[in-house]
Amino acid sequence: MVERMFGVWKNRFQSLRNTLRFEPRRCCKVIIATAVLHNYLKQHNCPDPPMEEQNDPDVPMPVAGNNQGGLALRAAFTLQHFS
Repeated sequence: MVERMFGVWKNRFQSLRNTLRFEPRRCCKVIIATAVLHNYLKQHNCPDPPMEEQNDPDVPMPVAGNNQGGLALRAAFTLQHFS
């Protein structure tokens, strides 16, 4: 359900299909503005745009070499907040 909502949102506002090439503050404003417009259109029963086939490529994640520091940080966080 959530995945479909994001698909409708990206289909309605095609600028969201690709990387937003703005400074982070402006990206936040664009995302919030499109979310507000999307919700407004839903509340006023405007039909969703027809879904287009889009193949979002999986973005490869870099493989970290030494993750011992991250594991130690995660363990400390877990102990502090969940013990």
